[in-house]
Amino acid sequence: MKTYRILFTVILLIGLCRHSEGLFNSISLQDYVDSFVDAAKFKIEEKLSLNDSTISHIWSYFKTKYNRVYSSIDEEKERFRVFRDHLRYVLESKLEKLRTYELELNEFADWTLEEFDLFKKGLIISTSLRRNIIDNQHHYHLRRIKRILNKRRYKNKRFFREWFSNLIHGNDKNNNQSTDLFDWRTKSIVSSVKNQLKCGCCYAFATATILETLYVLKTKSQNIIDFSAQQIADCSSNGNNGCSGGNFPPSVRYLLGQGGKIATEASYPYAGKKQTCQTNNLNQIDLGNIEYGAIPEGDEKNLAEVLMNYGPIFIGLDADSKRFMFYKSGVLQIKNCPTRRQDMDHAMVVVGYGYDNILKIPYWTIKNSWGTKWGEHGYLRLAKDSGNMCGIASMAYYGKLT
Repeated sequence: MKTYRILFTVILLIGLCRHSEGLFNSISLQDYVDSFVDAAKFKIEEKLSLNDSTISHIWSYFKTKYNRVYSSIDEEKERFRVFRDHLRYVLESKLEKLRTYELELNEFADWTLEEFDLFKKGLIISTSLRRNIIDNQHHYHLRRIKRILNKRRYKNKRFFREWFSNLIHGNDKNNNQSTDLFDWRTKSIVSSVKNQLKCGCCYAFATATILETLYVLKTKSQNIIDFSAQQIADCSSNGNNGCSGGNFPPSVRYLLGQGGKIATEASYPYAGKKQTCQTNNLNQIDLGNIEYGAIPEGDEKNLAEVLMNYGPIFIGLDADSKRFMFYKSGVLQIKNCPTRRQDMDHAMVVVGYGYDNILKIPYWTIKNSWGTKWGEHGYLRLAKDSGNMCGIASMAYYGKLT
C-alpha cells in the first residue's frame, strides 16, 4: 500500500512540474491574491493589514507568472516597493462602498505611473488644436455665461416637456433605458483587440480600427481585414511621433497622401517599436477618399447619434488614473475626472453603448489596445451621460469612406 502511495506522489509531482506553466496561465494574479486575502481575513475594521510573508508570496507568484527578471538587487527592491503600493491600492478599492466596477492586479503591477503613461498611452493634441485652446482662453468667461443661460432655458423647456409627457404616457424612463442598446460588435464588423505592448501608439490602433469597420461597411464584405497600425506609427511623421504619440487627423492626412491606401497587418505586421517606414512588398487596400469630422466638444448625445449613423468613433480619454491601469470589469466612474481637451492622453474607440440593469447605469462600450487580458476581454465600459466622463466626447472623431 505504501508503495502505491509513494508512486502516486511521484507521478503527481512530475505532473505538477510539467504543467506549472499552464497553472500560472490559468490562475490570474488577482485570483491568487484573493485566495490569500480571504484566507488571512485582511479586512479588519474596514482596513487592510498585510504581513510581509503574504506580500512576499504574492510577489514571487507575480514574478514567475510574468517572467520578471531585474538587472540588480536595487532595481528589484524598487520594483517590489511599486508592486506593494499597487497591491494595497487594488485591495483597498474593494472596500469602497457603492462601487460600480472592479479592479485587479495585473501585469502592470510593477510599473510606475510614468512608465505606464509612456508605454500604454500615446495621444497627443495637434499644434493647431493647442493654439486654438490658447487663443480661446480669453473668451472663456463670456462663453461660460452664455452656456449657463442656455442651460437654464433648456432645463425649463425640458421640465415642461417631460412633465407633459409623463402626464400623458406615464413615467417609463427605466423601461426605455433597459432597451437602450447599440453595439457594432453584434454586426461582426469590429476587428479583434490588439496589444500595443511598450509603444505609445494607441492612436494608430484606434485609427486602424475605425478604417477596418468603415471598409467593411463600404464594400459590404463578409470578412474583416486587419490594417497595419505599424505603418501608421512608422510613416505618418507629419503630426504623429511613432511610439511617442499621435492623433487621428494626422493619421488620416498621411493615408490621403498615399492615395487613400493602407497596408494590411499581414503584409506590414506590428513590431512593438518604431521602425523605418516600409514601402515595398506591401499588400495595399484602396480605401478611396477618407473624410472625417469632429463631435462637438462634450456632446454625448451627438456622439451616440454619429456612432449609430457612421460607425465606431475615435476618442481621447484622460486615462491618468490607476483605475484605468487596473480596470477589470463593470462600469467605470471616476469622480472629478478631467474633461478638458488638452488633458486627453489615451486614444480608444467607442463601438457601442448600453444600460446595466443591475447597476442602473448607462455606459459606453470602448475598445482598447492593451490586449484581451485587460478589462472585459480588452474592452472598457465607461459611465455614459455622466458629465462627459473623463472627456469621452471632448476629442472625438468619426470617419467616412467615399
